[in-house]
Amino acid sequence: MNMYENSDFIEKEQPELSEETKELISRYQQDPSEENYFNLREKVIEDYNAVVERKEEKLNELKAETAGKPGGDEIVAEMQDLVQDIYITYWDRINSSMLRFSNPRLLKWRVASAARYEYIPVMGAGETIYVKRTPVTNGEYAQYIEATGAAAPSNWKNGTYPAGERDFPVNFVSYEDALGYCAWLTERDGTNTYRLPSESEWELAAGHMPKDADFNCGVNDGRTPVDEYSDVTRGAHGAVDFWGNVWEWTSTVRSEESGVTTLGVKGGSWASVRTDCRTEYRDEGRDASRGYEDVGFRVIQVLDGREPEQEVDMTTLTAPIVTASALSSNSIRLSWQSVEGAVEYQIFEYDQETGLVRRLDRASNTSYTVTGLAAGTAYSYIVQPLSYTSIGDNVSAEYSVTAVTLTDGAEYPMQFTDVAQDAWYADAVRYVKEKGLMSGTSETSFSPDAVTSRGMIVTILWRMDGSPAQTGASSFSDVADGQYYSDAAMWAAMRTAGLPPMTLSPGNRWPP
Repeated sequence: MNMYENSDFIEKEQPELSEETKELISRYQQDPSEENYFNLREKVIEDYNAVVERKEEKLNELKAETAGKPGGDEIVAEMQDLVQDIYITYWDRINSSMLRFSNPRLLKWRVASAARYEYIPVMGAGETIYVKRTPVTNGEYAQYIEATGAAAPSNWKNGTYPAGERDFPVNFVSYEDALGYCAWLTERDGTNTYRLPSESEWELAAGHMPKDADFNCGVNDGRTPVDEYSDVTRGAHGAVDFWGNVWEWTSTVRSEESGVTTLGVKGGSWASVRTDCRTEYRDEGRDASRGYEDVGFRVIQVLDGREPEQEVDMTTLTAPIVTASALSSNSIRLSWQSVEGAVEYQIFEYDQETGLVRRLDRASNTSYTVTGLAAGTAYSYIVQPLSYTSIGDNVSAEYSVTAVTLTDGAEYPMQFTDVAQDAWYADAVRYVKEKGLMSGTSETSFSPDAVTSRGMIVTILWRMDGSPAQTGASSFSDVADGQYYSDAAMWAAMRTAGLPPMTLSPGNRWPP
């Protein structure tokens, strides 16, 4: 049963790569230079933007075609949900595509042939990494028990899985049990090795969960055979049953507390809400020593036991702390400190009433001004950090910030009583305050005519660089720990490595 019953208009087929895209992929694979990387990346973005544009056009068409008709609102809501998902996962899809496109197997592999193979290549995770086409089934786990005498799952009777469930994913198997199964496979193979996937490997193997995908989630009361939906829903390169049915163990540690190791599980189960099944969802973890009714596992095969030199690790970026302030009756400025690992930031407008987001732009610095707004109106925004190999999973209401534009004729309020609205430096004072570069000499005073010390200047420069944390002791004899400029002084010393600084003289005027 498809949750999206009215979604005949949704494209279901995996899009074919254009000849131009294939050429750029081939060029990058032969010469992985920065120029070739960015040329390919821009083409990927161009292609995906075309998909986004088509979806938006279709959404607008549906709104016009179904207005006032029975069931129209439901159809529009489904398409709106699809567009929202595209917005929210936009950059994650670009990043995953780039990781896959770097793999030389990509242009030779045919997804249509995947059903003939037990293990499927995981593009982007290393050329020796393959993933089992399906989760491990009861029938496969029974062979392991028979060969090794290992304990059967708790839902089996007399060492036998329930009748009719041979092709169901095995459950009530702990992570430790799954490791035993992998060790048995490795010994039996004699050439290749087997293990559980990391979270990032699992995500690359699955690819993005299609919004209209058919799978066992919220429909059945329990598990189904692993091939139940294989004709209609596949992972990125042809493996199946990633979403719903059972959560799958990964080797990624969520936490280690009081002797309990909690590992990440992926993909959701028959009992999960659909949004928890999406590939990017990383909030579910389970005790590695326990078996669960709704958790199974899938195996990674490493050819000849040759692990990649560099493990793939699509980490989650920290959500930036954002401030929003009105600049005028038609503009709002967003400001935030840089996020470690982020190379750009994506700006979304968030509608508090509908819960919908609209992608506005990308920014390479840490501020953005939204213009063309209505006077005296509240607007909410979300800033998503972007990276080539990381996930910025913060496009949700809890990360939104709100500001109200000024009424017509109103002036931007100045926090400091000693800075006149029309002072030649007023805009600069607003800027350094909003950016967190300078905080004034008190809650209401900026002291614009005060002397600027070397300690102040180096602190401003350090804050412009995102206030990176410093470790170790200061190399300056006149910089004590715990001063407001202490980390900034160490940062400056690192940035000018090779010079032999002895004193900073933080209280001296600038220039020296």
